[in-house]
Amino acid sequence: MSSFEGHIVVERQRAMWNWWATIAARPWAPSLALLGLCLAVYLPGVLRLPAVDRTEIVYAETTRDMVARGDWTDPRYGSVVHQFRPIGTFWAQGAAGWLAGDSLARDITIYRIPSLLAVTLAVLALFWLGRGLVGAETALIASALFAVAPLTVLVSQLAIAEGLSLLPATVAMVALARLYTKPDEGYPMALLFWVALGFGVLINALLVPILVLATLIALYVMDRDLTWLKRLRPLIGIPIALAIGASWLVIRAHQDGTPFAGMDWREFLAALGGAQDMKLRAFPGTFVLALVLGFIPGTVLIGTAFKRFWGSRDQALSRFLLAWVIGYLVYLEALSSKPGTYMVQTMFPALALGVAIVVTSEGGLGKRPPWSLFTTWPTYFAALPLAVFAGVYLFTGEIPGVIPAALIALIAVLFIWSGRLGWEGQLRRWAAVGVAALGLFAITLLGVVMPSIDKIWPAQQLAKAIAACPAKEAALIGFREPSGRFVLGIPPDRQMPEALADSAEAKIPTLTIVEDRWKKRTNWTLQSKSLAPLPPPVGCVSAYNVMRGCPLHFRIYSPNPSEPCTIPAEFACPENTPKTGPEKSGDCD
Repeated sequence: MSSFEGHIVVERQRAMWNWWATIAARPWAPSLALLGLCLAVYLPGVLRLPAVDRTEIVYAETTRDMVARGDWTDPRYGSVVHQFRPIGTFWAQGAAGWLAGDSLARDITIYRIPSLLAVTLAVLALFWLGRGLVGAETALIASALFAVAPLTVLVSQLAIAEGLSLLPATVAMVALARLYTKPDEGYPMALLFWVALGFGVLINALLVPILVLATLIALYVMDRDLTWLKRLRPLIGIPIALAIGASWLVIRAHQDGTPFAGMDWREFLAALGGAQDMKLRAFPGTFVLALVLGFIPGTVLIGTAFKRFWGSRDQALSRFLLAWVIGYLVYLEALSSKPGTYMVQTMFPALALGVAIVVTSEGGLGKRPPWSLFTTWPTYFAALPLAVFAGVYLFTGEIPGVIPAALIALIAVLFIWSGRLGWEGQLRRWAAVGVAALGLFAITLLGVVMPSIDKIWPAQQLAKAIAACPAKEAALIGFREPSGRFVLGIPPDRQMPEALADSAEAKIPTLTIVEDRWKKRTNWTLQSKSLAPLPPPVGCVSAYNVMRGCPLHFRIYSPNPSEPCTIPAEFACPENTPKTGPEKSGDCD
């Protein structure tokens, strides 16, 4: 690049420098901008994405049943007691369900509202508290990067504890950072820390305390000093946190007699670590991979930020941000049995602050940042979103419509543009375009593409097919995912052939939905009790069980064949029955 061309780049940079700073300098503009960003990115998926098996629906159905029974101290999924799921999430979702009323009790959107609000407030909290650490402009950029990171968006969309716990985790950690780096911080910041810690326990067990402890251990390794902890005012703060978080133990005592009774040591530790638990241990590096892929677009500058802060670790803020990420990441990789996609978000505020500091410290000289991922030609930046959308459409065998295709093309352009800006060292502009690219990516994937692929939402399709049918005593055989219970209102005791046979013996008209793999067993059960086999179906639904990874073919049988319920034409049974493979009842339910 010639000196003249370099001068043009510098001048163009200077013309754009004030964009973030101008917003940050106005009293309410940053908060309104971040609020608008969060609602624009999160609402489409919250409103349009059907209920997602399995954890989200277990939470929603447990909450719905708790509110219906009027027993707010005994959340249960059927007869299952949630020993490892603290009460705070059920209370928050229950409040939303109670306010919405019985008519919306099976609308998954209602139970997602607490997660939406909590993640939005976490983004705002990062700005409100972070500007006291790094300044308003840097905090604004960090909050925007945090808001659109894919795994932040994920927990804002689902009715699970991890979305709610992101708020106390962010507040507690940024408050702790201010107490560590600023000796003059007073009682209000310490009080805020302990209140956040208490609500973190109420919502998601010891997830937030473990995050705090891992950070404190890493800090001690680096500076060998614990005297600053007196700024936390523990003698006042610990009782406050315990008073808030102890509600969970009170509920456990109410349900178990002795809290956590019946759990072995491993189950007890898993319960303390948070709400989610995996059946198998993840392979090494799972959490690092989730962090790297889940923090896009900030991922491209993580290397730059780590190099810079490691070199300046004699400074308090640098040490704290390093301890926040490294300490908790070591804990996750060494001890955690939780899904990486739900656990690494609590490190994103630290990463976002680090990356934002890199962005605002660039001098407008058009220099590519060292140790960044801006080392390949910018066109390659479009590969990731295109691969995600291609994977979805190839997996489902669908073809994108005009609107999704146009949005995907625009996303690719934005990714390429952001890559070029980073390549040129225009980091403030990169941050703006990167936020736009990831925001539109989330809106398109979760608010447009996924909801439009009907076949991957079996319960939603069945509900649409039987909307005009009398379904009060319906039976659903061959599909036992939680969505069948929450969306269709069919309990587990009506999801086996024996339940259908008992209804037939009692002459109770029963709308019956049978998956093809279970048809033979269902007829055998009916005939073993001298009952007529299933009549000709009045409708058929083909779908795909993503949880099990196999196709489903349902037949709908009316309780009164002489007056069949009205099935939409799109669910008429084909002349040739789809081939479903061997009739093994346990294959795909």
